[in-house]
Amino acid sequence: MSKKNLTSKQKTYIASCGLKPNNWYIETETKDAYYLVSKTGQHRLIKKENCK
Repeated sequence: MSKKNLTSKQKTYIASCGLKPNNWYIETETKDAYYLVSKTGQHRLIKKENCK
């Protein structure tokens, strides 16, 4: 899978979830969740309705 940079809306949402958006890429986006990968190789699943 290719890593994609975050949009400004995604950066705001990921920051509200307690992550630093500059350290993360979107690996896959579904209608319910973001699958993130960090610059160091960690993976996270963030559901779109949990944070804020």
